[in-house]
Amino acid sequence: MNTILEIRNLHKNFGDTEVLKGIDLLVEKGEIISIIGSSGSGKSTLLRCINFLEQPDKGEICYNGIDYMIGGNLLGLRKNVAMVFQSFNLFNNLSVLGNLAIAPTKVLKEEKTSVRQKALDTLRLVGMEDFAHRQTKMLSGGQKQRVAIARSLMMDPEIILFDEPTSALDPEMVGEVLDVMKNLAKTGITMLIVTHEMQFAKEISNRVIFMHEGVAFEEGTPNEIFNNPKKERTQEFLSRYLQR
Repeated sequence: MNTILEIRNLHKNFGDTEVLKGIDLLVEKGEIISIIGSSGSGKSTLLRCINFLEQPDKGEICYNGIDYMIGGNLLGLRKNVAMVFQSFNLFNNLSVLGNLAIAPTKVLKEEKTSVRQKALDTLRLVGMEDFAHRQTKMLSGGQKQRVAIARSLMMDPEIILFDEPTSALDPEMVGEVLDVMKNLAKTGITMLIVTHEMQFAKEISNRVIFMHEGVAFEEGTPNEIFNNPKKERTQEFLSRYLQR
């Protein structure tokens, strides 16, 4: 077992509302974990706390043995723990290539020629090499999300956090993004995925976590969670989704 990320007793409040109520989570290198649950259960907040886009109130977040709640280089953490957002978060004033190159050149000070070649290679991985010079505002939602995934790969992360990567897409664009994620999973990269795509979670995951009211309510293999959930609340949630 090679634990890459360890979360202990994680709490997060927004005003008087306690959104995360003591989350414990161990993530092994190369694991694909899907996080499911109703809106408002704390799924996205958990991801945003992991790389400190939200500041947790209490607990431990240890990446490769360093507890970043105590201290540590957040830039280094975010380089190694990338995030793909629901709303893409691309720079619309830049080309596709420009979006991929900006962090390696500005943050890591890497040489522009090598960054450009790496960006083209990475775009090829997500099927977007023909759009390298296109302005991002001219792309479809599915194309934007594939560019966002490519951008996350430019920093050579060990973990990618996906925050509902298909929820802003038209239904016909969902498949192209899920296919990219399935191919990415085969490379051995560690992935934590907040998703409402139940069949996808069932197919891709090593482990599924059902969150409810700020806690990791039930977890197990996809077979255990989807075919034999032990808790009534998990059964209720899945019955609603699987009837759609």
